[in-house]
Amino acid sequence: MQCLLSLSHVLSHLESAYRESLGSQLTDPHRQGFGAVVQSDDGRPWPGGTVNLIVAGAYLHIAGVHLADTSLDRLLRAAEALLALQRPSGLIDLPTVNIDSAPDTGFAVQQLCTVLELGRSIGGKDGRWAQLLDKIGHFIRRAAVGMREGGFHTPNHRWVIAAALTQAQALYPDLNVADAVDAYLAEGIDVDAEGFYIERSIGAYDAVNNRSWLLLADHHHLSAALDAVGRNLALDLHLLHADGTAETGLSHRQDLGRREVPTGLIPCYLLYNRLRPTPVFARAAQWLWAQAEAPGNLLWTCYALLKGGDPAAEADIALPTDFVCHLPLNGIWRLRRGPLSVSAFQHATRLLSFAHGQASLSAVRIDQTYFGGDAGHFVSDKMDVADGRAVLRSEGRGRPRRPGYELPLGYVVHPDRWSEALPERELRVLPPAVSTLTLEEVKGGLSLRYRTVDGEHGVAAQAILDFEPGGIWETADTRLRPQPGQVLFLKEGWGEMRYGSDVIRVEGGAYAHSMWRMRESEPPRGAVRLLLTFETPVDHVWRLIGYSSPDAVTSCSRREI
Repeated sequence: MQCLLSLSHVLSHLESAYRESLGSQLTDPHRQGFGAVVQSDDGRPWPGGTVNLIVAGAYLHIAGVHLADTSLDRLLRAAEALLALQRPSGLIDLPTVNIDSAPDTGFAVQQLCTVLELGRSIGGKDGRWAQLLDKIGHFIRRAAVGMREGGFHTPNHRWVIAAALTQAQALYPDLNVADAVDAYLAEGIDVDAEGFYIERSIGAYDAVNNRSWLLLADHHHLSAALDAVGRNLALDLHLLHADGTAETGLSHRQDLGRREVPTGLIPCYLLYNRLRPTPVFARAAQWLWAQAEAPGNLLWTCYALLKGGDPAAEADIALPTDFVCHLPLNGIWRLRRGPLSVSAFQHATRLLSFAHGQASLSAVRIDQTYFGGDAGHFVSDKMDVADGRAVLRSEGRGRPRRPGYELPLGYVVHPDRWSEALPERELRVLPPAVSTLTLEEVKGGLSLRYRTVDGEHGVAAQAILDFEPGGIWETADTRLRPQPGQVLFLKEGWGEMRYGSDVIRVEGGAYAHSMWRMRESEPPRGAVRLLLTFETPVDHVWRLIGYSSPDAVTSCSRREI
């Protein structure tokens, strides 16, 4: 998408999405849920989708986009259906998982409150608009009562509910929800010193948290909320790859490992910039919009633009693209040099990710055939950063009572006591598989040194390099299109994985054994796996280099598959 971020462009996308969603609205008055949007997979009325339809149509009406004369009738039916879907508690369901759910009601109320906020000043002779706002208001008032005592599942839900209640009270000052809001806010803002929320979810829940705190800052006048959101949004700029996709290796939520443009952050950057002008955030919103293949969260982006207008052109403001930073509290080391983007992780078996433009090495892992589990996996128990180097150290003690062998007790062990009796057994203990991986920046990439420090000799080991599918693999005498799940060996020398004009080069092949899949190693799933194989003791150096080459344009892009 090359168009600039502007209200007119967003409205164009929103109108298309709105007309498409009308096709999922139940129009048969004899069917249960008449007027609601249905789930595409099971045909059941979907409260969240119905809210989205109402908000999209309302925003278009507020912005003066000409729609069919029947459009307000469709929105009225949707609002009536939403009221019918509301439980006696005032709450709605997320039908696939959450029943009588205050958090899911909070998401709905946040959006519906923006319609009243922006739409109350819209007059005109058409009484249907006033009827629509009345129905939305009736839903919000009932929902506020349920949310007040409704509870939550996950950390971000607290701020969703608190923000929704605050918005509702701003619209309806007689609502008795202030004590509930204060109880939530008393828990404190869960942003740590490095800018991470508890869920560390740049691809999903950073947007939810930031949006909720921005709504609270706007309606509850919380300057501390703006400070916290600013820290997180600044951090997130340092977790972006050159193509706008996010490093999600630290996430505790469903975006873990996904490489997508975090479009949910676009309205957050815009809303923050409106409340506290920050040109680099306005630039970030524009850049993420341009990088995304799909426009992302249109409703909140539309709201931000309706509130604050089109962002000023900030093309001359640079985003952070040239830095090295270590965030020890959360255990990540980041390196950016323009198109080069590297992340190393502590407390993980996914030790490293390496990207150059569209070329992506999603994971580097190291395993030994040494008692399986964490006894043989390289787990980055420790990360030391000094003198431009990051050293990951695995102590090899992640699995209780291993490496070692159980010895007999010399008395009867009833089958029911097998697990209970384990601590009573003595062990024949073997040395743990202590290893280090040293990362050092070189021109265009990294030098990596894998060294075993302790453990038994003659143990098979391997370095696993999992590439995103869609590239072309080339060595001095081989060129092929590897398929997802395929395993390759780099026995010696170099090899390159090419995605369009972007290339990741691996130098320093090694071949001590030919195990295609080492026991208890994580399977490649959809990745293309490259193996360097060893036998302990190991002291091996290899390099990862990223570059762009116009000669590689015949290879396919990761985004083409």
